Amino acid sequence: MSELARRGHSATFATGPGYTAAARAAGALVVELPWELDPTSLSRERFSTTSFIEILENLLDSAAPRLDALAAGARANGTDIVCFDATVAPIGAAVAERLGVPAISCIPSMAVNEHLPLAELLPSDFRPDNRALVRYAGLLREFSAQEGLAAPLAPMTIPPVPLTLVFVPPAFQIAADTFDASYRFVGPTLLPGAAWQPPSDGRPLALVSLGSAFNDRPDMFRACAAAFADTGWHVVMALGRTPRESLGSLPDNVEVAASVPQQAILRHATVFVSHAGMNSIMEALTCAVPLVMLPQVPEQDLNARRVKELGLGAVLDGDTLTPDDVRSAVLRVAPDQKVRERLDWMAGEIADAGGAGAAADAILAQLQPL
Repeated sequence: MSELARRGHSATFATGPGYTAAARAAGALVVELPWELDPTSLSRERFSTTSFIEILENLLDSAAPRLDALAAGARANGTDIVCFDATVAPIGAAVAERLGVPAISCIPSMAVNEHLPLAELLPSDFRPDNRALVRYAGLLREFSAQEGLAAPLAPMTIPPVPLTLVFVPPAFQIAADTFDASYRFVGPTLLPGAAWQPPSDGRPLALVSLGSAFNDRPDMFRACAAAFADTGWHVVMALGRTPRESLGSLPDNVEVAASVPQQAILRHATVFVSHAGMNSIMEALTCAVPLVMLPQVPEQDLNARRVKELGLGAVLDGDTLTPDDVRSAVLRVAPDQKVRERLDWMAGEIADAGGAGAAADAILAQLQPL
């Protein structure tokens, strides 16, 4: 949005209250939807097809009654194209249909096709006979009929669109060369964030974060803190929903907060102990920071395997994690020259993918007359 605004184009952004400030800061007009994600549903223990479908149903229930206002606002603002995240494909497709304009899909993780099946990214109980999935499929058929969509929507699928933007570089995407020209692998874009300065004593810096979803894991944070006790490292841990008091006494070289300016810290980090979420991986690789990954759900497992396969870091088992595991992995990958060479290569691939500039070029190309 910032890049489009810089080029003189306006954007309308529909989002929940948690993201309205960021959208406005990027130069967008905001349509606020009364939808807040229940963080208690985002625990590894509760993550399943059923819990994931409940999230999608809640989003549809919140947005569908406001489609008239959303479409009217977009029309009044002269909207020429609709971009939507894959998780809100029903809403994006319906608004594009009402306006009679092209739609563009945006994918923040790896794209899927026959070489990377969707099942690789989803819980093991994602089966056609899953009750929640069957129920949601029925809701999507009803919604498609009500909106007059040419083809009924189906769960976890993207309607046909002329352009799909994927926010990973082709070098990271599995089987990137098997996707047709409608897929553009533009990679991530890091925006300037909050200012942050590392300790002035030059100690190596480790950032530890389990992301914004599956982060209620005091056991993992305790293991990471203990791994760096009595070492020359400075450690910053973003706890998310993990209560500080659940960690007990921490070493003096470990600082904690519920959230931290991750991008700013990564510009100074020696290593990133991460949950292997795609956004975090892309931020680390843009800054050429090696990864030690603690994946918890299938999509993170896939991301972590890809990082390891490309020689960009190491993967640990969070269920059996010990301080020795963390310390050994960090001390192995942080000074490894081969890992460093691969990180420099991937940082170059990300830069070559083009980021926001390439995405804006692709979007605006859809508006040019044939």
